[in-house]
Amino acid sequence: MRQVGSIFEAGQQASFERDAEQVLTQIRSVLSDLLGSLPERAHRPQEVTRVLKVDKKLGWKVANLVQTPDPFELAQHVPGRSGLKILLTAAKNRKVPQELLDRVQAAIHEYDRLIEVHAGDRATLEMMLVSRAKQGRERVDLEHRRAAFRSNSYIWGIQAKTQFRTYFLHPSEQEGLFDLVSLRGFVGLRRIRSGVPFALHRAKVVDDDGVQRRTFQSEWLDSEAAPEDSCGVPLLREFCTKPLPKVRRVTVRPGLVDYEIVEGQVGNTAMSTCVMGELVRGAVPRYREAHNERVELAMRVNTPCERLIFDQIIHRELFPKVDPRLSVYSELTGETPPLQLAQARIALPVFEQVNFLGRGRSILYSAEVPRYSEIADFVFNRFGWDSQEWDIYRVTMDFPPIPTSVVVSTDLPSPPS
Repeated sequence: MRQVGSIFEAGQQASFERDAEQVLTQIRSVLSDLLGSLPERAHRPQEVTRVLKVDKKLGWKVANLVQTPDPFELAQHVPGRSGLKILLTAAKNRKVPQELLDRVQAAIHEYDRLIEVHAGDRATLEMMLVSRAKQGRERVDLEHRRAAFRSNSYIWGIQAKTQFRTYFLHPSEQEGLFDLVSLRGFVGLRRIRSGVPFALHRAKVVDDDGVQRRTFQSEWLDSEAAPEDSCGVPLLREFCTKPLPKVRRVTVRPGLVDYEIVEGQVGNTAMSTCVMGELVRGAVPRYREAHNERVELAMRVNTPCERLIFDQIIHRELFPKVDPRLSVYSELTGETPPLQLAQARIALPVFEQVNFLGRGRSILYSAEVPRYSEIADFVFNRFGWDSQEWDIYRVTMDFPPIPTSVVVSTDLPSPPS
C-alpha cells in the first residue's frame, strides 16, 4: 500500500485522473478493511449505523463508499472532516486495531493532498470527480442545474415556469422543400427584479455552413391580429394572458431580429403567459443537398426556467425514416457555430433524449403548458390537417442550462431518383 504523500512526490508530473483514482481506491480499500475488522457484520448502511453507533447519514455514506466500484463516483460518499473524525472515534471504541486506524488517517491525508494539489477546495474537487463518473451523474447534474436556476433568476431578474417550442414539419407545395409552423412561448413568466427587459425570441434561418441563402416571409397564425397590437410579434392572443404584454422589435443586424417584452412589474401579480405562432412556407430543403445534409431545429434558452418542452410534429409523408438526435450547445461565446465548424461547437453533457410519443392529437398534452392541446388543435384546424397523419417527438428538460441552444437534428433523405 502507498504511504502518506507518495503519489504527490516532488518533481512528479500531476495527473488528476491518475491521482484521483489511486487516492479514492485507497480510501475504499482501507474503509473496507475497517468494516471487515468489526466484531459484527457491517456491510449495509443500517448495519454500519448499528455496529458503529453513528448516525444514519454517516452509516449510509460509509457503506456506499465501500460498495461503489467507480472511484470517481464514490467521491460523492466520502464523509467530511467531522464525519471522518466521528467514524475513527467510533471504530476505536469498537477495538479496531490502531494500525488500521493509522492507515485510514493516511488515506484521509492523501485525500486532503488531492484537494490541495488539483482543486483547492472540496466542493470543486467533487465537481471535477463526478463529471468523470460513469454512473450517478444524472442526479448531481440536476442538483447543480436546479441551483443554477435559482441563482440565474436572481442575477438576470427574470424566470419562467416553462419554456416551450413546437415545430410542425409539412411537405411544401414548393417542390423539394417543406413548410415549417413554429409555436413558442413561456408559461409563468415573471420578473424577480423591476426594470428588466426580456427577449422573447430571435429569428434566423441558415444552412449547415452558417450561410443564409434563402429569404422568407413568415405568416402569422393569428391572421386577425393587428401588428400594431404587439409591435410586429406574432402573438396567439387567445392563448396569452390579458392584457397582452407590451413588446418591441429590435433589429440586431440585417437578418437578425429580437422581440423583447418591455420593462414591467415584479412577482406573481404581473406573471404572464406568452404564446407565438407563425408559418414559413418552403422554409427548409426536404432532401439532402450540397449545403444541407440534415435539418437542425433549434430552441434558444436564455431564460431561467423550471421546465423545457421541445416538440417536433412531423408529417408521416415527409421522411421515410426519422431518427432525431438531441444536442445542447453552449452559447457563452455567442451564437452556435454552423455544422461545418463542429470543433467550435461546445456541446454540454446531458442525459435527456428525444422521445417518440406516438401519432395523433390525443397524445399532444403537457401539464406544464395550459391549453396545449387546444393550441395544437388551432394549428391543425387552421390548415385543415388530419392530426392522425403526424408523428410526435418530444424533449423535456428540467432546469435547462443557460445560455444554450437545444438542437434536434434529423438526417435528410437523398433526392428521389
